[in-house]
Amino acid sequence: MVAEIGQTGAFYKGRNGFTLVELLISLMILSIILVIILGAFRVGVRAWEKGEQDIDSNQRSRIVLGLIKQQLSSIVFKKTTIDSQSFFLKGDAKSLEFVSMLSLDPGNEFGRVYVKYVVKEKEGKKESLAFYERNIVFMDKEFNPENLDDNDFHELIPDARDVSFEYLKPPGEENAYEWQETWDPENDSGMPPAVKIILKKEEKTAPITVIVRIIPKEDT
Repeated sequence: MVAEIGQTGAFYKGRNGFTLVELLISLMILSIILVIILGAFRVGVRAWEKGEQDIDSNQRSRIVLGLIKQQLSSIVFKKTTIDSQSFFLKGDAKSLEFVSMLSLDPGNEFGRVYVKYVVKEKEGKKESLAFYERNIVFMDKEFNPENLDDNDFHELIPDARDVSFEYLKPPGEENAYEWQETWDPENDSGMPPAVKIILKKEEKTAPITVIVRIIPKEDT
């Protein structure tokens, strides 16, 4: 009887451990769980990094748009003529040129500057916003805005889905205020009451819109 009890006890004592197969299965399950956790961690890190990049990019874009707004707000209302060339606000959906009292280029800190903003097409259905600036003092009859090449421009916003300009047309006798895609001094008199800048960073994100009021100043 004692022997039987001893044998039974030995039997139960052996069942309290793990077999090699059970240990391998446990390690396999633990490995799968670790892989899932690490994968989720990597996804979280990448999402956080992309979020930080998006914040930095949007902040930079808003700063740039704020500077453009300041420069447009300092626009010269009188037509500037240099060596028989006349410069006034002129633009379309993808370009804008005018003369301003405010310079964004450190090399043109004093006096009036001729400014031209251009939207350039890039690969992957992307666009960039670049600008050219030149002090009026250094402009001569040889200067032609149409002859500027890519090397003359400074890139402000390197990567965007879409950038465009619109111009507010004053109401006529029967029409109300309306936005149009072009402003030509030969066809549109004076200055537009406002200029709209529309920046869309990504296809699925809402555009950033800045409206700059053009207010006449006595000294310009």
